[in-house]
Amino acid sequence: MQQPDLGFTWRYVEKWAKQKPDAEALVFGNERITYADFECKMNRTAKAFLAAGVNHGDRVAMLSMARPEFLVTFMAANKVGAMWLGMSPKFSLDEHRYIIGDSQPTVLIAVRQFAGKDLASDLATLKSEYPCIKKLLVIGDVFEEAASYDEETVQERADLDATLEARAAAVNRDDNALLMYTSGSTGKPKGVVHSHASILGNVSVQVQRLMAMKSPLRSLLHFPINHVAADIEIGFGTVYGGGTCVLMDRFDPTATLETVERERITLFGQVPAMFLLEFGTPKFPETDWSSVEAFAWSGSAAPALVLDVLHHISSETGAKMKTGYGSTEMGGFVSYSSPGDDLNTLAHTAGKIAEGFELRIVDDQRVEVPQGRVGEIAVRGPFLMKGYFNRPDLTKEVVDEAGWYYSGDLGWLDENRNLHVTGRKSEMFKSGGENIYPREIEDVIESIPNVLMAAVIGVPHKVYQEVGHAFVMPYPGRTVESETIHEYCTQHLANFKVPKKIEVRPMLPLLPNGKVNKLALREELASMSKDQKGS
Repeated sequence: MQQPDLGFTWRYVEKWAKQKPDAEALVFGNERITYADFECKMNRTAKAFLAAGVNHGDRVAMLSMARPEFLVTFMAANKVGAMWLGMSPKFSLDEHRYIIGDSQPTVLIAVRQFAGKDLASDLATLKSEYPCIKKLLVIGDVFEEAASYDEETVQERADLDATLEARAAAVNRDDNALLMYTSGSTGKPKGVVHSHASILGNVSVQVQRLMAMKSPLRSLLHFPINHVAADIEIGFGTVYGGGTCVLMDRFDPTATLETVERERITLFGQVPAMFLLEFGTPKFPETDWSSVEAFAWSGSAAPALVLDVLHHISSETGAKMKTGYGSTEMGGFVSYSSPGDDLNTLAHTAGKIAEGFELRIVDDQRVEVPQGRVGEIAVRGPFLMKGYFNRPDLTKEVVDEAGWYYSGDLGWLDENRNLHVTGRKSEMFKSGGENIYPREIEDVIESIPNVLMAAVIGVPHKVYQEVGHAFVMPYPGRTVESETIHEYCTQHLANFKVPKKIEVRPMLPLLPNGKVNKLALREELASMSKDQKGS
């Protein structure tokens, strides 16, 4: 599935529109868009952006969940030399204010309705507070401050054809193409900037490692459009490979399984929590998996139950099981599991660094450590972000002059050069002089029957400096006792690693990428500590 390097994201829409115009490109419910339609919509939308005053280097923002307009506006913005960014309608008005204030978009495209909520008031507020927004385009019923997205992008505007081609010809492959704000698990979100070159530098490898199919590529995309999985890995990755991207505007376990069957999905990639939620539905046992050629997961290690169930399905259908390691700054995966990896390797490693990419494990002085020793994961390659938007200071903290990116993730390499990810450097804590890696403890807790998810945080202790506080979430409808968890931990962990407090909750705060929001838990603990001191 290796494609020629066309230099720019939107060129792949044009390529497939020419080579297979009638092939399905995007599917959303009953809406089916061919590559010829995709190219037409992209060009008309690009001309709408020109008419709205979008200049080379400007930003175009979209506030929505995954739907066809996401990829159409992404490609259209890139064709006029603008940088596209996605925003989640799940976020609060203040969170939107932060992103709009930082990115200063010229055009904001947004859905009017989301999950039963009318967003008109919030959108009008953003339009009035941020004069950078020259045009607010709404998908749905219009209101005074907005214009109709459909009406603006259906116009031919033939008089702008030459202008569009001239603008496209002026774009450089190193120009800013995509802005993704990190989920902010440790503080304010940072805007990660990717160029056409860095996006293609990652996707050109990814399609060979994840998307090589016997049947035509049909991927399912139900991630938020402010997430690297939507923007690069699945969204643009499918366009690059000339496949069909089936979009869902929210994650619903039962609806997802029905879509896999109905649309004959061949690539099914999710975070482990999504698989677990699907396992608990009445629909799951009767799901037809015969079309799926690859199950992929990322974001966190897969619990034993996920691996066991996917292995059972794969043994019957011949599907492959794939995982890897990556991040927003890396533009997606940079390491991949290998064909034939056993369950133990899939459970405990993120595979090997991809050919042409570089990875090393370093100490606090950024000196490479011996094989088998835990250190910070550093990577280098054509996939790397250009930097953090408006924050050259933060960029310099994580990218050195030689082009190495220091991820803040901890890990080690085994004798086969497989990468073991042990957690975030910022999450590691010391207890009685010993280094504690929360991910190791979380893996143990998540192997307990009935446990869906766990999060371990270091909290102050008078004697040991810090000790572990574990938050545990059971499967919906099931229970697990803290005493059971403690006993299990004492059997499988050294005493100094066993959490000193274990708290079972029916729900834990989650980030859009499916990970536990540890920042929210830390803030909750800090607030409780202040209240106790004040009482």
